[in-house]
Amino acid sequence: MEWSGARTGRTHAALSVRAMTDLLRCTLPDPQPALAERLRSGFLVDAALAALAAGRRERRAAGKAIARWFRQDRRLGAKDRPVAAEATYAAIRYEHLLVRAGARNDRELVEGVRRLYEGDRLDGLPTLSPAEDYATALSLDYAIAREWLDVHGEEGAAALGRALSLRAPTIVRANRLRCTRASLAARLEEEGVHSHPSANSPDGLVLETRANLVGLASFRDGWFELQDESSQRLIDAIDPKPGTTVIDLCAGSGGKSLALAARGARVRAWDARGDALEELEKRATRAGAEIEITPELGQASIVLVDAPCSGTGRLRRDPALRWGLEAGAYVQLQRQLLQEAHEHVTPGGRLFYATCSLLRAENEQALEGREPTRKMTLWPHLHGTDGFHWSEWEIA
Repeated sequence: MEWSGARTGRTHAALSVRAMTDLLRCTLPDPQPALAERLRSGFLVDAALAALAAGRRERRAAGKAIARWFRQDRRLGAKDRPVAAEATYAAIRYEHLLVRAGARNDRELVEGVRRLYEGDRLDGLPTLSPAEDYATALSLDYAIAREWLDVHGEEGAAALGRALSLRAPTIVRANRLRCTRASLAARLEEEGVHSHPSANSPDGLVLETRANLVGLASFRDGWFELQDESSQRLIDAIDPKPGTTVIDLCAGSGGKSLALAARGARVRAWDARGDALEELEKRATRAGAEIEITPELGQASIVLVDAPCSGTGRLRRDPALRWGLEAGAYVQLQRQLLQEAHEHVTPGGRLFYATCSLLRAENEQALEGREPTRKMTLWPHLHGTDGFHWSEWEIA
């Protein structure tokens, strides 16, 4: 069955290739001849096609569906799986660009990926408007491309596109309740995992070795958690004093709750998703963290609402988020959660609102018409982290 790709913009007369910033090609991968040669294998192409089909069946959770497919398929060996996975995610990442170049179905997308890794720069593909070219390069909607162009200009937007197309580093947070960053690095080295300190978080390590982290004794002993530097920097900004009560209103499976508890905070956590809270309980036990999971949150001097969002800041880590992305779907819920969180803050306390989004509508929330006391947006091309935003209000 042939597949029809989504349109990314409006129809414009073709323009000549831009001499300065080539927004249409800003996300193209560097040539990788060895990888391209592996993708001549019909077996690996078929594996990528099956993974893409699994993702398309669950577009709103495509990343999880694809990951599950790779875990369950026993035909792929240790050397085959990374190649098939790279082809799968590259087909998603460059989908709109390859469709514009003529791809009509998933097999032709994977073939196009191989050519990109061989070094094809799509030189014969004409450019259109800057926003349409950029939307095509990102495989995202025109409105998102237009917004990011407005924020960063063409040169900055091209750098952002490039950053979003690269593999995200694996970063872990040393659990202060079990170890120091230095002792964790030494233990990981003994386990065959090389690392170096992350640049802007006191507990972060960037892993240089690919490994099955959950199989490591150091993980089972609760010495670390996977956590991008963007989230760790939020915890640095909150900086709770030991013994301070912190409410984590949308705790999920508890990454930020665990980080706050490791700083000595007394954490009360809640989330509407029961399965996420079950995972939080398991993680807290492993980490040696005391976290109270309760819907009776009461009030606290620090309240965090890490709101559900589009996830646009995580595109480099989960390219398949593009398939289920609805830019404005969460805005009303975010406003409601912010107001609910406000009601839990004691007078003189602080309220933090966070998203893993890079969209204005999701991040520029106002609290009863008041601007935040502090706010920060982290961009992959500027800060080297996942895209992330947080705002803080001091509550009188």
